[in-house]
Amino acid sequence: MMKMTALEVKGHALRKGFRGYDVREVEELRDAASEALGEAAREIMDLSEKLEEAEERIREYASNENTLREAITTVQRMAEEMKSNARKEAEILLAEARLQADEIIRQAQSRSTALQDEIFRLRKQRKEIESSIKAVIEYHSSILLLEEEESQKADEESDKLKFLPK
Repeated sequence: MMKMTALEVKGHALRKGFRGYDVREVEELRDAASEALGEAAREIMDLSEKLEEAEERIREYASNENTLREAITTVQRMAEEMKSNARKEAEILLAEARLQADEIIRQAQSRSTALQDEIFRLRKQRKEIESSIKAVIEYHSSILLLEEEESQKADEESDKLKFLPK
């Protein structure tokens, strides 16, 4: 069967027979069929346009969905990289802090050793000074004692000389 448009149905001439169909009814039927086909054609065109619009929107949605998936994947990858970099940086900072702490401890121990050596040297020096002062005091004490003894002897001699006739 051949596909006919609404205009072809309307323009189709029917044969008239002697006792055939009523021409007016056939004409009305033909007009109604023509209108129905025209309406169906318009509806099909409208639906085809709507289908194309819907398909275009679906393609846009699919494109947007792919873009969103790619963006989410990129953001997730970036977040993982940031976490990884933060971990590495924290490890580096921690290692540097440990090295600094070890250096500070080494310096403190070195300073402590130097201070202990200095304390020992000062104690030794104090003992030497005390010994030296004691020696000086003993020397001067002994000199004072000798001078006192000599002074007493001199006084005694002088007292003896007083009693001698002149």
